[in-house]
Amino acid sequence: MDTIQVYTQQFLNYLPHLLTALLLAVAAFVVATLARTLTVKGLRAAHVDERVAKHQQGEPVHISKTVGDIVYGLVLLFFLPGILGALGLNSLLAPATGFLNNFLSFIPRIFGAVIIMVIGAFVAKLLRSLVTNVAATAGVDRLTVRAGLPAGAHISNLLGIVVYGLVIIPFITAALDALNMTAITQPISDMLNRILAALPNIFAAAAVVALAFFIGRFVSDLVRGLLTSMDFDRLPQLLGFQPSGSPTTGNGTPSAIVGHIAHAAIVLFALVSAFELLHADSLAQLTRNFIQLIGQIALGMVIFTVGLLVANLLAGVAARASGANGRLLAGVARWSTIALFGAMALRQMGIANEIVNLAFGLTLGAIAVAFALAFGLGSRETAGKITERWRQQLEKPGNTTGPSTASSAFNNPTD
Repeated sequence: MDTIQVYTQQFLNYLPHLLTALLLAVAAFVVATLARTLTVKGLRAAHVDERVAKHQQGEPVHISKTVGDIVYGLVLLFFLPGILGALGLNSLLAPATGFLNNFLSFIPRIFGAVIIMVIGAFVAKLLRSLVTNVAATAGVDRLTVRAGLPAGAHISNLLGIVVYGLVIIPFITAALDALNMTAITQPISDMLNRILAALPNIFAAAAVVALAFFIGRFVSDLVRGLLTSMDFDRLPQLLGFQPSGSPTTGNGTPSAIVGHIAHAAIVLFALVSAFELLHADSLAQLTRNFIQLIGQIALGMVIFTVGLLVANLLAGVAARASGANGRLLAGVARWSTIALFGAMALRQMGIANEIVNLAFGLTLGAIAVAFALAFGLGSRETAGKITERWRQQLEKPGNTTGPSTASSAFNNPTD
């Protein structure tokens, strides 16, 4: 009986705490529901869902309901320590109170970071619009047509995006610093600071390449016009690659090709300087090696072109001076000259020097052996007649310089 009275007394003593916790729980749910309702209605009245839906793809997300649920949970969280304290659950009250205090101390940082990002986004968007409009009004977009870029490429929009990025990066760094979460924000801040430190070199490299592109465009047109005035487009006809009377037009003419090569060379030299500004030494060295290789190939092509001109010249001379055998001698002169200059061109290009030397030596040796066999075996009787004629001419009595004089002197030592 005493035990029942003890339990009854303990329950009656704890009943006010239980009623207090129950009232707090009811009040928490009522306040949370009211706060969620007011938040959702306020956001919908401000047409936040419609504004966010414009920038979304697929099924739209109702941001007002999401924010309302967050507010609902936060209000319940604020009432939780009071409910636990009313129930006397001190073992759960201390962690909950510590979590709530940390959360409440972190809320001003979150609001500060959000305000910084909102201000940064507003300023960056304003400056982007300003720079885009000023650049478009100044006629910067017309440079795309002059530079040969696609018609849809607007330099003004590109400048606006660059300005937006330059403005928003410092605000992102400041927002991360406002959160005071060093373990998370410090690496991101360091990365953004490195980007900001590298921006001058990046802009300098981009300016060098852009300037080289436009200068190369001008030089390309200048070289093309100069070579066209020098009748350089007749080179395929002189080399025998194109029949007379059918000249090439457009970008396929030799003068246009040389102009494009000059343009590409200027841009490649600018890329070397740009990589050096970016401290990309490996890419700079790779570009230098590529330029050296292209130079060797270009010089080899020039040597081979000169060889074709010389081959055609020698073939013409041989055809006019050789009578009935002119066609054969012209072909021999042409292809032997082409082979010689071709070997020189390949050696200049650095393409398998040992193989070129070996092939050239074997070719000359094969020609000599073929000539010897043809003269010694295939034309044995003719070779004998020619040799006999030479002997008879040398043994004539009036000939004092040939071998007959020497033999007579040998047979008649008394003379």
